[in-house]
Amino acid sequence: MNSIPNDGLHWGDGELLDKLYGMAPENGAFDQHLAACTACSGRWEALQLVRAEILREAGAGLVPEARLIGQRKALWARIDHPSRFWLSKWAPVAATAMMLVAGLVLLHPDRPPLATNSQIGYQANTGAAASISDAQLFSDLSMMASASAPRAAEPIRGLFENSSSKEGGSF
Repeated sequence: MNSIPNDGLHWGDGELLDKLYGMAPENGAFDQHLAACTACSGRWEALQLVRAEILREAGAGLVPEARLIGQRKALWARIDHPSRFWLSKWAPVAATAMMLVAGLVLLHPDRPPLATNSQIGYQANTGAAASISDAQLFSDLSMMASASAPRAAEPIRGLFENSSSKEGGSF
């Protein structure tokens, strides 16, 4: 098959293939040109013969032609007019940003809140020591140092002493 470029006088290979695969517009101009131009009609007939030979060799397990034409038209329509371009462009950016934020939140544990002046034990205006005296402080420290277990453990220890005395004293 000779390749003739579309010079305005003849149909090019692209237009002939579009017509062969059902992609050319159905306005009748193609058929009129084929009736008037022997060069284009010869190339058109050669394309149809090659296609018919290929279809014969392929056998009966082919997809119907109408379905293929519909698929081709839908494919070219999607290529020519893509929908939701912003979604395909910005979705990966948004997903990456969300992953970075989630990573920062999960990798950095919560910091304890800063203690206020009343929690530290200082008066707001003077900065002087709070309401407990030195004697009370040393008394509390002495009691904690002499205890064999922390004060918070006493209720738990009491649970074990009560249950062991009820059950006979042995484990």
